[in-house]
Amino acid sequence: MRAAGTWYGTRQTETTTVCAYCGAGCDLALHVQDNEIVKVTSPHGDPVTHGNLCVKGRFGHQHVRNRDDRQGARTWDESRNDAR
Repeated sequence: MRAAGTWYGTRQTETTTVCAYCGAGCDLALHVQDNEIVKVTSPHGDPVTHGNLCVKGRFGHQHVRNRDDRQGARTWDESRNDAR
């Protein structure tokens, strides 16, 4: 894992995907370093975003980084009981 504040642009890989938050279908570029998403961008030439993302598209990857906080697979009954 990288130390806080260290940034190694040359060691990053980039993966393209589509944002799933709404129906706009914005193109995303996920910048990955040490098997963690460190930055999310959109191509400047994208006809939908023109390189700009909404707050959910840009920062919504945090739930992927916090895998240890998840409780694992849950049944519908467990989820309903927790929601009450």
